[in-house]
Amino acid sequence: MTKLELKVEMGEVRRARAFALSIADDAGLSERQTQNLHLVVEEAFANIVNYSGAATMELCSWQEDGSLYVSFADDGIPFDPTQHPEPDLTLPVALRAIGGLGIHYIRKMSDGMAYRRQDGRNVLTVWKTLENPTET
Repeated sequence: MTKLELKVEMGEVRRARAFALSIADDAGLSERQTQNLHLVVEEAFANIVNYSGAATMELCSWQEDGSLYVSFADDGIPFDPTQHPEPDLTLPVALRAIGGLGIHYIRKMSDGMAYRRQDGRNVLTVWKTLENPTET
């Protein structure tokens, strides 16, 4: 398991990006999968920084059963993104509700996501099935 503690501020986005690239490389992800993981990490990170009110954040990654898992844990206000409705992309941009596209991208760029509230922390876990899995 790989872990990274981050300050909950946008200046830490570079460290979050480097974390994503490192775990993608370790997992042997394709260029497309790496880009998708990069977007997932960036969107989840930005949502925590901008909306959670959290003081602390931790990213964790591990491989298991042919998938790469990434979890985002923060001590912010309870929020379950898996319950957030899909945006209506058929509406013109001016008529769409503000927000929700980051969660939409996370759903589309991963093979699954799960949420739990544990010990006063939001824990969002996303995963991607590996093309050529190697257990670590």
